[in-house]
Amino acid sequence: MESQSTSVSSGNRSGAVDRILDATRAAVILHGVRRTTVQDIAARAGISRMTFYRQLGSVDHAVLQTLTREFRNAVAAATGHATGGTGRDRLVSFVLEGVRLYAADEMVASILERDPELLIPYLTDRFGASQELILAALAPLLAAGVADGSIAARSATGTMVLLIMQAVALPARILEARAEYRPVLEELELMLHRYLAPEATR
Repeated sequence: MESQSTSVSSGNRSGAVDRILDATRAAVILHGVRRTTVQDIAARAGISRMTFYRQLGSVDHAVLQTLTREFRNAVAAATGHATGGTGRDRLVSFVLEGVRLYAADEMVASILERDPELLIPYLTDRFGASQELILAALAPLLAAGVADGSIAARSATGTMVLLIMQAVALPARILEARAEYRPVLEELELMLHRYLAPEATR
């Protein structure tokens, strides 16, 4: 592990960034975003604060990059889960797995518990990189469903599916407390199949 005073060469730069993102994730899970400091991240990553600033610039940027990585990994896992059946089957499988992964993510859970206001801009003002990753993953699934006749898609169908995912994933803790999480996922599956199916097959 790199000492506090060691600089990072260009060849080790990506490795340093990965360690910083790993350290940021651990710190946010433990403390929340507001109480996570550069010193804490640097110590966990085994780098100097100067190296942190060179690589990520700020705690806020490190948190956003770490969240984007979380979602990129979740999207990849959900995409790998979406196999077999029609295009609609695969898309619905992607959505259900994506919601489960989001609800189970420790970093997201920590932010929702301690710093929920940080997510508000991405619900009211603009889509963030994580939401764009989901939209990009939905596009080929929608196209495959249209191609095999299992999906009737319109211009905003992908965006609507993203909004539905958010609407179920964000209150997952409330649903768990009410013992309604699994039943809601079952309703989500049913709703998506009916929403996406061509009218003649509904």
